[in-house]
Amino acid sequence: MKLLKYSIISVFLLAGCKKYLSEEPKKQASIQTVSQLEALVDNATAFSYETNYTAINSTDDTEISKLFYQNYRTQTAVTVDRLQYYVWDVNGLVSQVSDLLWNGEFKKIFTANLILANIDQATGDEATRQRVKADAHFIRAYSYWVLANHYCAPYTAANLNSLGLPIKKTVEYTESLKRATLKETYDFILSDIAEAQKVAVDDVESLKPWRVSKKAIAAFMSRFYLFTGELDNSLTQANNALGSLNTKLVDFKTLKAGNTASYTNPVAVLTYVELNDWAAVKFLYWPESYYTRYVYTSAQWFVPSAALVALYDTQNDLRYKSFVIPNGGRRFSVVTPATTRYTVFNDGRYIPAGFTIAEVLLNKAEVLARKGDVTGAMDAVNILRLKRMSTYVALTAANKDEAIKKVLEERRRELPFAMRWYDIRRFSVNDYPADDVTLTRDFFEVSATGVNINSPKTYTLDAKRLLVPINNVEMDASQGQIVQNQY
Repeated sequence: MKLLKYSIISVFLLAGCKKYLSEEPKKQASIQTVSQLEALVDNATAFSYETNYTAINSTDDTEISKLFYQNYRTQTAVTVDRLQYYVWDVNGLVSQVSDLLWNGEFKKIFTANLILANIDQATGDEATRQRVKADAHFIRAYSYWVLANHYCAPYTAANLNSLGLPIKKTVEYTESLKRATLKETYDFILSDIAEAQKVAVDDVESLKPWRVSKKAIAAFMSRFYLFTGELDNSLTQANNALGSLNTKLVDFKTLKAGNTASYTNPVAVLTYVELNDWAAVKFLYWPESYYTRYVYTSAQWFVPSAALVALYDTQNDLRYKSFVIPNGGRRFSVVTPATTRYTVFNDGRYIPAGFTIAEVLLNKAEVLARKGDVTGAMDAVNILRLKRMSTYVALTAANKDEAIKKVLEERRRELPFAMRWYDIRRFSVNDYPADDVTLTRDFFEVSATGVNINSPKTYTLDAKRLLVPINNVEMDASQGQIVQNQY
């Protein structure tokens, strides 16, 4: 055991070795009380963040121009390892030192399994025990959902027998790493959700929004069923989640100005809203969240594409005015070309990825649009727009197709980067071809070790690469149990 890193192999091997090699278990530090286990789920930063380079770099929400790369190839936003995601490379990804999304989600799964392995024997209050059990089941379910929507085929009846994920139910290193089927993976998620739904807490706990509640589960299931094509169930769960929570939508007209940043040679002044200054002590309590989860980038830079920026009403949409920073590259000394930066929390490090009131409203609007309820769809989406525009402009649609188009555009404006990869995948397999997305990149030839700026190349995302490849470290450590996706 020479690597102390959290991968699917090492976290379970680490736990198993400690248990196996101990000759005197009574001398081990042990979990004895429910409060000790509750402390694990109350460590919000352990579960609320994901480093997801696919979300950050692999969609049409991101655009890295050749000129930008040529002039600023040392910038953290355009390093070679991240460019493997930008051009959807396979070889470059499988050969990287590690996969932070895979490792991070299996670390959460390991912690959930640790809790579930000890919770029934721990002493303490019974109500707290049941709440912590529900949290652990939900943590595990959500991490498996994230992993399935990156490393497995999109959910369809035709794909149910395709490769799913290794199902880890314990902390034992001897447990199989063989990939279950996609159906078995989704069945496991639903079984965890069934256990999580036993939670007695109905509404989001304002002081601990990272803890599970019935409304949080309903919000998640509105997303889950939308992605499995069960529209009626998605709508039911969206309505269950929303209740009176519409009143908690943040009116962006109330956002205060944040700290400005001034630069010289040439002169530039960048303005931000207050959220850009918020650290975790504030943004973890974002009032629109049912459940806190954020995509994190150490680069502090989500690079919005021209296509994404063009979707905004630049005069009235406060999401554009608040989060899309023209010439924002000056934050990292980028002068030419003038490069836009997208930033929400903590100077561009974090954007919401957990289910929010805004997302659930958009889930509802999309379901209604796809079911042909044009008026209902526009009513739902306009509840959101009322809180996002400086001068309110309601969306209207004349028919079903127009309603779907308008709702999906609003979804992209509201949930860039964090949800776009998920949406592209599901659009590719549903029965509505008008929402299909074709992704191409005009860039340079990218290899596992570098970029050849003398060799321009056009890349196109194909259906096979909608599955993120599994890192070779995991493949090798599994000793043949984990099978790679086919490319």
